Amino acid sequence: MDQKHAPIVEALAQVERRPIHGFGAPGHNQGAAIPADLRRLLGKRIFAADLLTPKGLDDRTEGGHVVQRAHELAAEAWQADFCRFVTGGSTQSLHTALAAVAGPGDTVLFATNVHKAERSHALATGLDAVLVPVLIDDAWDIDHGVTPAALSAALAAHPDAKAFVVVSPTYYGVTSDISALSTICHDQGIPLICDAAWGGAFAFCERLPDDALTKGADIAVYSLHKTMGSLAQGSALLAKGTLVDQQRLWMAFELFETTSPSVPILASLDATRRDHALDGERIWRGVLDRAAKLRRRLARIPGLRVFGEEHLPAATQLDTTKVLIDLSALGVTGYAVDDWLVKHHRVSVGLSDARHVLAVVSIGTTAADIRALVGGLKDLAKQVAAGTADLPPAGAFPGLSTLSVTIAADPEEAFFGDVDHVPIADAAGRIAAEVIAPAPPGVPRLVPGQRIEAAHVAWLIANRDAGAFFLDPIDPSERTIRVVR
Repeated sequence: MDQKHAPIVEALAQVERRPIHGFGAPGHNQGAAIPADLRRLLGKRIFAADLLTPKGLDDRTEGGHVVQRAHELAAEAWQADFCRFVTGGSTQSLHTALAAVAGPGDTVLFATNVHKAERSHALATGLDAVLVPVLIDDAWDIDHGVTPAALSAALAAHPDAKAFVVVSPTYYGVTSDISALSTICHDQGIPLICDAAWGGAFAFCERLPDDALTKGADIAVYSLHKTMGSLAQGSALLAKGTLVDQQRLWMAFELFETTSPSVPILASLDATRRDHALDGERIWRGVLDRAAKLRRRLARIPGLRVFGEEHLPAATQLDTTKVLIDLSALGVTGYAVDDWLVKHHRVSVGLSDARHVLAVVSIGTTAADIRALVGGLKDLAKQVAAGTADLPPAGAFPGLSTLSVTIAADPEEAFFGDVDHVPIADAAGRIAAEVIAPAPPGVPRLVPGQRIEAAHVAWLIANRDAGAFFLDPIDPSERTIRVVR
């Protein structure tokens, strides 16, 4: 196929040349009625592009196959057999992938650092989610991927598992050994689903880590909006091989996708695929060079430590555009530094936690952005040394390795049953009835049915008091937690 084409973009341009007299949704009718302040802020063209796919981008029966051709081009670009563009983010893509391989009561193996999306799907659909431990890096207090030995042990204990879900790369840019993990899964006759939300560009540049689909993954989920340039919520769901029933995957997609998908998001996915298929090597060479420059400049700032390839576990790779900065030597938390950088330098990092900030270098990162981050962190280090930064001391924080997972009650009964709300400080020994997933990275530290241990209480309180954002707790004050009555 000709990767120069972008069928959705081309159809949208044709509509702009020949506007439609619409008597259906959306009600603003291609921007004929827009709130005045929104028109001044966004302009009219974004509304003109906000069409429906039938009777807008295509005809009533989608006879022009506009979106379908875009999917076929994307499948070819990622060397896959199946692709769907998804407008509800990779959360929706993961729900779709899981629905294609398992149903209520089925066992699915999840890496312990999967996103809340996977755990939420298991909770809502009655999957038996069995956790496979990931490698914890105590020196950096971050979690990596699943080792082949851990997966083999989990499959030996749960031979009825229908699939395995791994996160690769992690939010920190570290991959798992997908080739080894997929071989183990395939020997058992089950598919490997790779939550590769941060790895969509890997297929298009040799200097990036290996793409999951080329190493044996059966399904890969990519967030094209994270680093590749599509609009937010733009995701691609791809499948390869025969272990996944593609007809069921298609039906699962139709089950979850809205009947009114956002055409601007679809067009941005289509254009992003085209640009990467045609010019990905050049695009990402520039990104990688900027990331390398940032790493060199950060390494010269006293008190900062940058995660690099020398810190990797065996058989893994690092996406060096994810720049993880340890602030421990400065004696301040990542949360405080995150807020300080925004306040004093208008710099926003991708992630902050008790010890780190993470800078994600993407296709839109400019030289000015790099200078601003380096300048901000130089200023921070200087002011910390002088005692003028006015930041609270970091103190001691429990590490991730202190957090174990014991599922002590049926997750659905815990979530839907009778509950109490108790202070977090008094929650040890109780059974969680909500998801607590500090964000980013959105990895659940507690899920319904899980026994809350003293270590969880200590970790949650320490991080909450330092500035962690629990994303969507039932108590926005983060003082109480929902537990089984």
